[in-house]
Amino acid sequence: MTTSDDDALGDAVARVYATVDPPPVPLLQAASGILAWRCADDALAALLLDSAVAGAAAGVRAGPADGSRMLSYGAGDTVLDLELTDEDGTMHVTGQISRPLTAPLEIRHRDGTWTGATDAVGRFTASGLPSGPLRVTWGPGPDGETFTTPAILPL
Repeated sequence: MTTSDDDALGDAVARVYATVDPPPVPLLQAASGILAWRCADDALAALLLDSAVAGAAAGVRAGPADGSRMLSYGAGDTVLDLELTDEDGTMHVTGQISRPLTAPLEIRHRDGTWTGATDAVGRFTASGLPSGPLRVTWGPGPDGETFTTPAILPL
């Protein structure tokens, strides 16, 4: 088979899957929305800890069974700790950034954007957010640094 034969075969298989077992429309909409949240100038934080994955084995107090989830993200020397609590279809987000200063904070969610700021020691709380994907952006700080988490998907 030549490269063009391989491409034609791949296209044919893709058409079959699109016809027989297409992806759910809500999944396509969520994926498209998450891509729209990207900002190339922000430092994209790496996941350091997710209690939904490591919680039971590590003995973390909160786990998926109680509706609470602990996450830590890092970029450079900055760390963001989050606690997500899902109650009756709404999210409560409590967090702290390792840089003790007041700076803008934005949480994007499926229905829009929550805006606020961290306090003088880097803490914040957001309540009443809809359950679903979230993305947290902190900054810019005094040095111009902006810190963004990847999309946080609910479990």
